Amino acid sequence: MEQPLTDSAKQIKIQMEALLRLQALDNEINARRKKVGGMEAELRQAESVLASRRKAMDGQKQELDHLIKDRREAERAAKERQEELSKFNSQLFEVKTNEAYNALQSEIRQKKQELSLFEERILEMMVSEDEMHAALDQTAAGLREEEGRLADLQNNHRQAISAIDREIENLQAQWQTVARDVQADYLDRYRRLREAKGGIAMAKIDNGICSGCRLTIRPQAIIELKKYRTFLFCENCARILYVD
Repeated sequence: MEQPLTDSAKQIKIQMEALLRLQALDNEINARRKKVGGMEAELRQAESVLASRRKAMDGQKQELDHLIKDRREAERAAKERQEELSKFNSQLFEVKTNEAYNALQSEIRQKKQELSLFEERILEMMVSEDEMHAALDQTAAGLREEEGRLADLQNNHRQAISAIDREIENLQAQWQTVARDVQADYLDRYRRLREAKGGIAMAKIDNGICSGCRLTIRPQAIIELKKYRTFLFCENCARILYVD
């Protein structure tokens, strides 16, 4: 038959149960914060992808602008060659010697070759422009779809995060209520351990082993803990030990 707990043991039991409740609340708070962190990371990733696609689209626009500029310069050069050809052709009827006529014909052939090259280049650039316009339209359409998906994701996640924030506030209020029943020195130690041990200040003894660091706990210490004769701290990880 189990002996009734002494007043001292009852107080330790109350403190232990309160600390376990704080740990349970902290676990719930941390789980929700982790979920919020995951959603925020997902949003940042989606925003980063969208920013990269916008940058790529800007690059396409710049490339197209350069091509248009080059085509216009080629068209101006072709126009100059055409004007020179017209001038040389009109001069054919004015030359007086065969030597001058042949020299002029040579100039005309040269300008025709140059004009032909410019016209070919202009045609190639016009084809490239059409292709780039089509690619840019496709990119713009994909970007609009991506912006729409991001807007939906932002709306959904912000609503979810807002709801989780309210849950966290409620859990924190419960935490403060429970914390009022914990002695100041125990509460201070719990907080310091929580910060130092990744949010886990309490460690269950499972089959004689600390669940926090896997250290074997002395059997006599476990007996003392089960009878609530004292608080027990792991000699290795310093966490507050408890048993079911």
